[in-house]
Amino acid sequence: MQEHVYKRKRKINGKLVLSHCYYGHYTLPNDTRQRMVVLNTTDKQQAQSMLRKIVQDAAWEASGITAPKPLRDAAVKNLTVHQEDFLADLEGSGRDEMYQANLRCRLKKLIKECGWQYPKDVTADSFMTWRRQQTLSAKTLNDYLDAANGLMKWMQRAGRLETNPLQTVGKHKTAGKEVIQRRAFTDDEVRHLLEVAGPRKPVYLSALNTGLRRAELAALQKGDCFLHGDNPYLKVRASTTKNNKAATIWLNEEVAAELKKLVALGAGLDEAVFEKIPDMDQFRKDLAAAGIPFVDAQGRRADFHALRHTLATNLARCGVLPRVAMEFMRHSEMRLTNKTYTDVAHLPLAEAADLLPKFTTKKGTQKGTQDLVAAGHLLSSAGANAFGSEPYKDIENKGDCHALALAGAEGHELEMAHPSGVEPETC
Repeated sequence: MQEHVYKRKRKINGKLVLSHCYYGHYTLPNDTRQRMVVLNTTDKQQAQSMLRKIVQDAAWEASGITAPKPLRDAAVKNLTVHQEDFLADLEGSGRDEMYQANLRCRLKKLIKECGWQYPKDVTADSFMTWRRQQTLSAKTLNDYLDAANGLMKWMQRAGRLETNPLQTVGKHKTAGKEVIQRRAFTDDEVRHLLEVAGPRKPVYLSALNTGLRRAELAALQKGDCFLHGDNPYLKVRASTTKNNKAATIWLNEEVAAELKKLVALGAGLDEAVFEKIPDMDQFRKDLAAAGIPFVDAQGRRADFHALRHTLATNLARCGVLPRVAMEFMRHSEMRLTNKTYTDVAHLPLAEAADLLPKFTTKKGTQKGTQDLVAAGHLLSSAGANAFGSEPYKDIENKGDCHALALAGAEGHELEMAHPSGVEPETC
């Protein structure tokens, strides 16, 4: 191991000039590379002392005795500094403002109430102690854990943390512990709601048949609508969706007809389709006008997001394949579509019970067996409601439901068309 301090020599206008501050050169054991550092001091003894400390730290780090310098530097920075760097990185990656605001709020609360001042203060025990004292819902507590894990994992990737101290903390089970429970609307409720909605009818009808959330509907532009041709659809931009993924959403004739009226009102493709998305107060007024209770006898809510639950339930009632329904809902897993968003109270469970074999009666004839099989096909191909060009007629549209299921199962490529007649290269 070698080390020495020196002042650099340079020629300026033909004259040899020494640098004002000292520099250092050093090599480490078992390493022939020569390293140079700027010591930023004019005192030789101080320069030698500084270089000796740098060489010692580098040797210990190389041998694994001490942590690398980025880890040591990060350890003495306040956790709020790391938080701001983390959020700035998210902003640069294109995450939306609402997501960042929620994340900032949760991290600020955790850092303050858990007593996390420096990275070393973040422990699994301190988080679980804080969590036990909360009265928040299981889902919200899981959101706080996700926020903290997001910061810790980012610090790991940035070389500021060796391991995630929260990786052993499990999430709370949310099944049956939801603070807000929603239900699907019945067909009659939907009809009554659309009858009293007035100018808000296209918004409700679109939400019912596309599953677009309130913010996604507000961000929908006329250039995103491709309403002419046999298979009208929407192209939802990644920057407007909750999961930051672009999606193609197919429309039935009823929704396409309503949207055509709105798209025709203006020529600008960057104009919003809906002038205004009704707020919660307006939605509750419309529910009251339609005679629909906001909260039912079981405590389940019929809010705006319940329109999305209604779509998932109607897809199940129509016999749409679960994998197709999951894609239509733009969910990441089938369990979310089948268990969380599908309202089982609307499924034909009584009809299913009638199809079960009878064990205490005389064994049926071949014809009886055939009748049973035929009844089973009838139940699976058409539920209590249909999801076709006229989605609120009973049974009559079972062929449309069957066609939708087949289209998803076989992956048929559907023809596309833009309102202008030709789809542009970019949307």
